[in-house]
Amino acid sequence: MGHCDSVYLSEVGDTQVVVFKHEKEDGAISTIVLRGSTDNLMDDIERAVDDGVNTFKVLTRDKRLVPGGGATEIELAKQITSYGETCPGLEQYAIKKFAEAFEAIPRALAENSGVKANEVISKLYAVHQEGNKNVGLDIEAEVPAVKDMLEASILDTYLGKYWAIKLATNAAVTVLRVDQIIMAKPAGGPKPPSGKKDWDDDQND
Repeated sequence: MGHCDSVYLSEVGDTQVVVFKHEKEDGAISTIVLRGSTDNLMDDIERAVDDGVNTFKVLTRDKRLVPGGGATEIELAKQITSYGETCPGLEQYAIKKFAEAFEAIPRALAENSGVKANEVISKLYAVHQEGNKNVGLDIEAEVPAVKDMLEASILDTYLGKYWAIKLATNAAVTVLRVDQIIMAKPAGGPKPPSGKKDWDDDQND
């Protein structure tokens, strides 16, 4: 774990804590003390810090970033749909439906921000058809609107996006590969013989 310069007992609010203090700045462990007026506020702050730390951890593995706000998903949907139109037969319908699944992210963002999802998605497709790949949903607008995610500094980690798509696709493929469902019989002993009432009663004549 490392070394510390001093260990002492202290109080944070009304809680007693043991403080391991390291004077140098090259320590591998850090402690963040959060304070808030309510438990709900503390939970929100804790989640924000946790998200920030995990994002930094991901960026140490892969520094690449992609536009957020549904911009990446709409661009993928557009390109996959274009590819599906070049495929013959029934295969193109499966590809187009796979592309349609990417609309779930911008649709959820639109619904959570209180705007009509269909209008936003139509605007995103129109802008992306013009070559603006970085345009996503503007959740701060009161009406369905879009804006450049790079200029707004709204970005997602490439690695997080990659694994989200990969795991979701693998789950869908696993479900589609199931060709039959075997129903388990209910557990229990043998059924009593039918047509014989009071078969287990003692007959004492």
